[in-house]
Amino acid sequence: MLLSDRMRAVVGLVQPCKSIADIGCDHGYVAMELVRSNICRHVIAMDINSGPLDRAKCNIADYDMQDYIETRLSDGASALETGEAEGIICAGMGGKLVISILEQGKQKIDEMKQVILQPQSELDEVRGYLRKSGYLIEREDIIYEDGKFYPMMRALPGAFGKLERQISGNLEQKCKKSGVHINGIPACRQPFQISEISKGEAQRLTRVQDTYGPCLLGMAHPILKRYLLWQKANFENIRENLLSQRQLTDRQQRRVEELDEQLSDIVFCLYCYYK
Repeated sequence: MLLSDRMRAVVGLVQPCKSIADIGCDHGYVAMELVRSNICRHVIAMDINSGPLDRAKCNIADYDMQDYIETRLSDGASALETGEAEGIICAGMGGKLVISILEQGKQKIDEMKQVILQPQSELDEVRGYLRKSGYLIEREDIIYEDGKFYPMMRALPGAFGKLERQISGNLEQKCKKSGVHINGIPACRQPFQISEISKGEAQRLTRVQDTYGPCLLGMAHPILKRYLLWQKANFENIRENLLSQRQLTDRQQRRVEELDEQLSDIVFCLYCYYK
């Protein structure tokens, strides 16, 4: 059973659990590796197409793992029962499809402990969806394999809401014990004091984290740096070709402005590596 570096990295993001669902399981190798490595006791391997699912069944049978892995024909998480799995894996599919699976299975997934995602496109949209939907991106990784970059992440459903309730509860308990008040209002009800930051800076920070990954930037991941430099060279080449035109159309001029913003964001991100 040979796993690509990309798939092995996906497995490495999974927190040990009793049961997990691999949506879009393809050949079933990720599910099999999770069982073989004792990361998960039970895996539900799911796919919308019968062809990949039949291949997965054969592979699972070849390795005598039928008692640990079951297969289901499923459109996203539709064939998954609420509370049946502690998490899901969505790897090797487009970002818009990932978002669709998360949104359609929202009620089930909100009760889970982890979501492992490896979108092939629209990374900024996926991270933006997670952020707006109350997920916390807890860990990220990025792999370079066969000439392509593969970012991936582990997110916790509803983590921001849970964290907010926990912080609020802890603060309230401390305030009740101390009796601290500010201007007649309990200190635990006061807004947090944060460093001043302009609206533009806040928008840029959100944009670059959605595009390149908050955890990857925070840890100054070496492969992310390669990706940033590769992306920078691509954008500079496109910009140079556009500016070589005698006269730019309005559309071309807007594209140059977009490229300027994207290049500025990359320089901003690269600063993480030279602190």
